[in-house]
Amino acid sequence: MGVITRRSVVDEAIDLMRERISSGQWSLGMRLPSELELSTELGLSRAALREAVRALVHAGLLGIKRGDGTFVTAIDERAIALRRGIANTSEREVIETRQALDIPAAALAAQRRTDDDLKAMEAALARRRNAAAAGDLEDFRSADHDFHRAVFAATHNELLIMLHRTLTESIDADWVTPVGVVRAAISESDDHDEIYRAILEEDPQRAVASVSSILDRHEHDLNIVESEVHPEN
Repeated sequence: MGVITRRSVVDEAIDLMRERISSGQWSLGMRLPSELELSTELGLSRAALREAVRALVHAGLLGIKRGDGTFVTAIDERAIALRRGIANTSEREVIETRQALDIPAAALAAQRRTDDDLKAMEAALARRRNAAAAGDLEDFRSADHDFHRAVFAATHNELLIMLHRTLTESIDADWVTPVGVVRAAISESDDHDEIYRAILEEDPQRAVASVSSILDRHEHDLNIVESEVHPEN
């Protein structure tokens, strides 16, 4: 906690405020103390504090609501930078990126999964099946996302988990279509069940094959759409 000492006063302030955010001392959505309180606490002039706050606003960690104060708007600068970079990606780029992430993630999950990881996957698959039987597209999509999040969580690789979370949160894409819900409702087993079984049985090759099958289907569907939109002359 302590008073800021000189390196660059503003740089020190930025580092300390960034650390409070990343450590959870300042949680997402929290309103910061008043300018007077914070400048006193950090041993800063109000001008230096304002400069530090401006830098963190520019970085995307803080946001200012006029008349209401300064709030924590994000906790991970890596995720912010990634969101900015993928804001306008194409669907094909998304599929190719998922191929680069989901396939190795499935292999790692099969090697590293814990009992808690398996329970999270089982719960998501159960919700997915129930939603499919009910024809509930929104619940099915939610359960499908939860299943894939559980697979990534089972890698126990924080960078992979962050990349997947940022990708799914930043891109407005529907991985699941009504056709997918119908397919899941009439099938006793689908690729997601196979992914789970491969991870359960610690079989990385089967896990990779199952994920590849899903992504190949997405790519095939995209090829059909693109050929209809841009037919060859």
